[in-house]
Amino acid sequence: MYNRSLNILWFVGYLILIAGFFFAGGCTGKKTSTHIQAVWSSKDPFTIPYQVRNTQKNSGNLVHNPSFELGKFFSSDTIDLSSFIQGWNKVGEHVKWVSLDKKEYSENDVSEGIHSIKIIRESASETDLMGEGIMTDFIRVIPGNYSFSYDIRLENISPSTLRLGTKIHQAVNIRLLYYDKNKIPVNGKCYYPYTGTYIDNSFKGYSFSNFWHINKFDWARVNGRSYNYPFSEGDIPDNARYVKIFLGLKGTGTMWIDNVDFRYSRWNFSTLERLNSYIDHSYNKTDLLLPAPKVVEETGDYSYFIPDSNSYHYPVILVPSSPAIETMAAAQLLKQRLDTIIVHNLDSSFDFSGVEIIFDGSGKIPDTLTTIFCLGRNDLFRQYSTSLPLDKITEHQQGYLISNLPEKPQVIFITGNNPVGDYYAVTTLIQLLNKDDFVLNSANIIDWPDFTGRSYLFSAWMNEEEMDRDISLISEMSLLKFNKAYVGYGQTRGRKDWYAPDDLYKAGVKNAGVECKKNGITDLAIMVNPYYHFDYEMHTDSLSEELRYVFVHSDPKSIAKLKSVYRIGLLSGAKTLMLMADDFVPHERDYRKLYTLYTPEDKKRFINLQNAQAHIVNEIYSWIENDYPGTRLEFCPPWYLNEFIDKSRGRAEQYFRDFIPQIPGDVAVIWTGPTVRSLSIDMADIFRYKKLIGRNPMLWDNTLYARGLSSDYGGYPALYPGKVKLCNLFEPYDVDLPENFEKYNNGPHMYINGAMTSEQYQVKYSTVADYQWNTSVYDPDFSLWKTLLSRYGKEAAVNILKFNDIYYSLKNVCMQTESEQNINKLIKRGNSYSNRLQVIYSLLENNLKTYPYLFNEITGFKNEALQCFENFKENNSRSVQ
Repeated sequence: MYNRSLNILWFVGYLILIAGFFFAGGCTGKKTSTHIQAVWSSKDPFTIPYQVRNTQKNSGNLVHNPSFELGKFFSSDTIDLSSFIQGWNKVGEHVKWVSLDKKEYSENDVSEGIHSIKIIRESASETDLMGEGIMTDFIRVIPGNYSFSYDIRLENISPSTLRLGTKIHQAVNIRLLYYDKNKIPVNGKCYYPYTGTYIDNSFKGYSFSNFWHINKFDWARVNGRSYNYPFSEGDIPDNARYVKIFLGLKGTGTMWIDNVDFRYSRWNFSTLERLNSYIDHSYNKTDLLLPAPKVVEETGDYSYFIPDSNSYHYPVILVPSSPAIETMAAAQLLKQRLDTIIVHNLDSSFDFSGVEIIFDGSGKIPDTLTTIFCLGRNDLFRQYSTSLPLDKITEHQQGYLISNLPEKPQVIFITGNNPVGDYYAVTTLIQLLNKDDFVLNSANIIDWPDFTGRSYLFSAWMNEEEMDRDISLISEMSLLKFNKAYVGYGQTRGRKDWYAPDDLYKAGVKNAGVECKKNGITDLAIMVNPYYHFDYEMHTDSLSEELRYVFVHSDPKSIAKLKSVYRIGLLSGAKTLMLMADDFVPHERDYRKLYTLYTPEDKKRFINLQNAQAHIVNEIYSWIENDYPGTRLEFCPPWYLNEFIDKSRGRAEQYFRDFIPQIPGDVAVIWTGPTVRSLSIDMADIFRYKKLIGRNPMLWDNTLYARGLSSDYGGYPALYPGKVKLCNLFEPYDVDLPENFEKYNNGPHMYINGAMTSEQYQVKYSTVADYQWNTSVYDPDFSLWKTLLSRYGKEAAVNILKFNDIYYSLKNVCMQTESEQNINKLIKRGNSYSNRLQVIYSLLENNLKTYPYLFNEITGFKNEALQCFENFKENNSRSVQ
């Protein structure tokens, strides 16, 4: 009776909601006036006062009783217990409140605590409106962007539309129901500017929609979302003042729910607003380490050198008798930093010729008062090794420790699991040295990376100058603990004949290889796309005979051609090859995602694309296994993201079913996530792709430019002008990823797309390094702040943030389409931003005298924004009085 009455009330409410879908105002997403407004807007969070937004953010999780731990049973006779769950209402007769106190349940029935929700549906009707599940009470909200996630487990999930042979679509029915201030339903109909269509922004179960069936999905964290980038996920209707969350099952099967989280997100604040709290805070050097180590125990300041007119006890660096290249590179790096500091702080009366590197067995014994930087596994290290926490790093590749023992206070032990770890230890240690005195901010550090493959991309070289700059930055990128540099398949710029590398490409690869070998830290990686001579997704009917026969899968000459390009890199020491089949494979029939073979010879031999590409992968794999053992092979398939698979009309699934069994298990398969620029990846996304490829994927990340406004890679703010101030010229790595994400990546390696050459991208890559090394403590805002602070100093860092804020405020003006009577107000506002931009630019001109690359880039941004505003004024000049 309790459940039946509740269902009737809920059904009536849902009918009201459906009516509201057509009549109430919702999330239209259309451009609106940004002058003084009576209505707060999710599409323009800056219509809402900062204090209001900040209060809402500080409220944290808005769901009461998110893990269902609070409630009571009305009886204890059977498993079908009536119950009351605080803040929640059960919808349907097959919804159970799980309690580990009851013998019918096991630990796998909950994700956390002792309670969860379990829904079992053995049958379902196509006419079910919502299915059965659990719904919150009213949750008070303000307009804006919200993050929504939950723990879920699934078994044997099928759609209620089996008669139609469809995917599960809304079988896992996760919803946000919106209400106005009077608690009248507001529709979830939301305008999507990218396609010019409306979507259901109430439905948040998109992560599961494109499965055909889910046999088993173990407990995992999933994000509630309506669609992928560039949709502005998380926005609620402007007139919503309450929401209800419904988590249910519309299809058949079993579903468990736990740990529901719904909160006001960071994407209601500008970069300056988000980072403002860091500006006036004081930090120790250990706080600012890039990347952040796993374990840091501060031991106090240590003076490693005290100038004394009677005796100069300069520090020394002790290394093994025959140090590896990496250990010696670490010693040279430490010596260079110490030499610079000592020269900077000593007057000319001191006789200093440089810090000495002492080798084991050299017979040189440092004075007992001399500080010894004990680097690597030398005799002194072995003497005290039992006192060092070596067991903490033994199981971790590239792990290292820095330790100062009480019984040997003048010795700083710096050692890794291997010579590469020695180098990484020094890259951390030199960040703890003060510039203006002889003090080491001493700390015992135990550290290792989460991702063992951390890469960056060279630019597409236009000339030798660009090539030389890239190569000169290899050593600098190794300071951030990057260990792989990719030469892209678009090399050199504007050249489509991938099969005939020019002299610039050959010289660049060779010189990069030489530089990589100098310290042994960075490995060279080579990309080749044997379809790059085609234009983007060409139709097979449009191919000329010349283009069609540049690369033929069944032709040994084509294979030799591909190998000859790779060989340039391999002879220069490349340790990774990436074979690309993205974007340029031709298609057939009426749809771009129907990739296919394009020569009769290939069709006769291989029948289909998957057999042909498996042949190419195996040819390259066998070749490098025999001639270049230890080389890693990575492959990017034509359907390299979930949404492409969704839209392939079943061809992608068949491709992977045929392709994967034919290739070796250690070939890494590339994936960009649920979409091209995946700002959010959850365990359902990973589960779906992994199931197809039979291994963990390797993420190719395209997000460093996903929130920008550049003409080449305009991100989603281009579709939502009110959100332009959320943009950041120096966007940190900021993707919503599962905890321990490295465990779900092949290697674990990760590729980040975006050339590192510019100062702008070096800042971005600094935050990438911070994430990839230590995912669990990564905070994108703090990572950006410590990067700016460390690279440019506090005054410049603050002015860079202010410049960014004003720059995008001016860009926001330029993107408005106001009615004519409001143009004058916009131009007045734009003039104010224009003046402020030039003022802050003048301050940066003084701040960045020693950073010419960054200042030149800032100058370019400034000029572009001012020109944009001039064009805006000119285009609207007829309205100006």
